[in-house]
Formats: sequence, structure tokens, C-alpha cells
Amino acid sequence: MTPVLSIVIPAYNIAPYIGMAVRSALDQTLREVEVIVVDDGSTDETAAEVERIRDPRLRLLRKANGGLSSARNAGIVAARGRHVGLLDGDDVWTPTKAERQVAVLEGDPSVCLTYSYSAYLNEDGTPTGAYLMSRHAAPTWRQMIVRNHLGNGSTAIGRRDDFLAAGLFDERFRTAFEEYELWPRMMRLTGRGIRLVPEALTGYRIRATSGSMRFDSFARQAELARRLLAEKMPDVPTSLLDLGLAGSYRIAARKAASLGQSRDALGFLAKAVRLSPGILVRDPRFFGTLALALTRGRGQGGFYRIMRAGMGAFQR
Repeated sequence: MTPVLSIVIPAYNIAPYIGMAVRSALDQTLREVEVIVVDDGSTDETAAEVERIRDPRLRLLRKANGGLSSARNAGIVAARGRHVGLLDGDDVWTPTKAERQVAVLEGDPSVCLTYSYSAYLNEDGTPTGAYLMSRHAAPTWRQMIVRNHLGNGSTAIGRRDDFLAAGLFDERFRTAFEEYELWPRMMRLTGRGIRLVPEALTGYRIRATSGSMRFDSFARQAELARRLLAEKMPDVPTSLLDLGLAGSYRIAARKAASLGQSRDALGFLAKAVRLSPGILVRDPRFFGTLALALTRGRGQGGFYRIMRAGMGAFQR
């Protein structure tokens, strides 16, 4: 059987979660799938957990550690399906995800990539009751530079040929922003668009040790993404790239504030405003993040001390 869809699961030291991810991929109502787990040099029992699952549609690839982009690329290159779905090894898919999103790709040749809403999961896999829901059913490549409307990689299903035509993920990204940099580039190079399937078809696990939770490295990867987009798409206006990076600083500030690091949060917000003052008008979440940073700072010296620090950050 030639698969319609290849589901690529990068995996690095996630033994407690990988079994649930793999089974969710194998349990799709679209049966013509193959599941490719790329063990990116794990030192725990990740590979052993995969090997315990018996299904002829499951393949395990082993490679030296190279990061998330490297692992995804290895899986895409090895894929036999005409479409590729991305599923991180600690996330899950609902049973109808492949069927619903592949139907869009099969029915509309103008689409290169599909995505869905995501349901947030606790670390133990139970739903939090919160959802990541995009307001854009068909974001343009310009909108994707301002913000990655897919939200997370585990929601994406696209055409394998389009991944290859775009040159795959840039392997300089090891933990974050590889999608943000690839999606607008893929859209520009292929001339195809992105479509939302407005259902919660992805389960996105929140883990304290996740690479996406480290706000400092998140910001550095955002800066790398802005630099690479400028190099690879030199006709894109600088103001658009700056607005995208400012939005990333705002997200880094939220991550820092949620961890009680108010000084770092305020610093990121100051960077965002200095880089692109338009964020104050175009991103209403800015002020919510500012309020969170100030509130979380009360235990570190009081509300007014954090307020003064925030005002000073904006004046520098």
C-alpha cells in the first residue's frame, strides 16, 4: 500500500509521551497512512517505547542528535506519502484529523498547507479546557510573517512536494521558529495558500521542560528567523519583518511573566515597542501581557516598583 499521508514524529528523550503520540497517528480514520518516528539521538527509552508498538505502517528512524528541524527533515525525505503531517512526539491527533485535512488538500490544488485548532493538554495528557483558535481561515504570507497563525507544528499537514520545493526546514533552528520561517517561504515559492479546518483536531501538551517554554532561547530563535527571512526574501518590507519580531518579543514577555520573571518580561516589551511602535495598535494582547508582567511582579518588590521598572524600560 502506498500511503496517502506520511506522519512524521520527531522524538528526543520523550519516552513517557511517545507511545500516545504514535497510537494517535496510527488510529486515524484515514487508514492509508505511514507513521515515521525519527529518534533524534535519544538517550532514554524513547526508541524502545516505539518498538513495542506493532504495526506494519510504523517506521523508526535513528539519527544523531541534530535538533527538531533536522529530525523533521529526515522524516520528510524518507516519506512515501504525497502529503506529510507533522506531529511532535509529546502531542496527539484526534482520529479524524488526517481525513479532514487531507480532504482539503485533495480537493483544492491552490492549498499547500492545512491546519486546525488545538486543544491544550496538561503534562499528564488531560485537557486543560483551553483552546488555541486562529481567527484566520486563510492567512496570507504577509500575515504569517507578522504571526505564525498555525500556532504549533503538530497541527500542520501539507504536500510533500511543496516541503521539498521550499527547501525544507532550516536546520539552524533547533527548538523553535523553524515553522515561522518556513511557512511564508513555502507560500511564496509555491504560489499556494494555507487553509484552516476549524475544528480542534490537535492536542498540544504543555510541559515545563519544553523547549518552547524557555523565553530566552525563544527570543534568540525569533531574532534568527527575522534575519533569515530578510536574507531569503529580500523584497519583504523591513517594517513587516520588524513587526513580526516585535510580536515574538511580546510572546517571549508572556512566557517570562508566566514564570514570574517580570523584569525580563518588561524588557522584552520595551524591545518590542522600540523595534515596532505599531505593535501598540496592531496587537491588543500587548497590554494584557504588560498587565500580567506587572501583576506577577508584586511578590518581587511590589506593584509600584515593577511599574517604575517598566516605565524606565520604555524610556531607555
